Amino acid sequence: MGLLGRMKELIFKSEKDDDTKKLANLIASLITKGDLILLKGELGIGKTTFARAIINSEYFANDDEHIVPSPTFSLIQTYEFNKHIIGHADLYRVDNQEEIIALDLQSIVDQGTLLVEWPEIIESSIFANTLKINFEIQNHKLNIVISDEGGWNDRIRSISFE
Repeated sequence: MGLLGRMKELIFKSEKDDDTKKLANLIASLITKGDLILLKGELGIGKTTFARAIINSEYFANDDEHIVPSPTFSLIQTYEFNKHIIGHADLYRVDNQEEIIALDLQSIVDQGTLLVEWPEIIESSIFANTLKINFEIQNHKLNIVISDEGGWNDRIRSISFE
């Protein structure tokens, strides 16, 4: 896995799932109450793998075998580890703001951390420390682009792969 820096964002070059999971573990180490992590990218690109790796990291479940079902049909799954709540939402099938309001996503952020796949419908409607992670294929390789949308700048600067 390689690391490149751009203005206000970091780019990780992931060559395999283990690279993606390693990055997710680093992000998990930085998570605090009030965080919103937006996971964007094409279908099947690695967003759920990334979310599962955060939830199963040593900082939360601390168990690679912990079952983390995809919330594609339930829309949201919540977990509690060491008094920290993590919500994992998949908004691919959500069509309108009424459905978003019914999910009460803000309350999860207020109590802990929310990971959101397909976040386009909610991006400006939740008050939180927001980290955006874009999964992009470039030259047949996966780039994971991390950018601070508010509240993550100092934490992003602390990421290193030494």
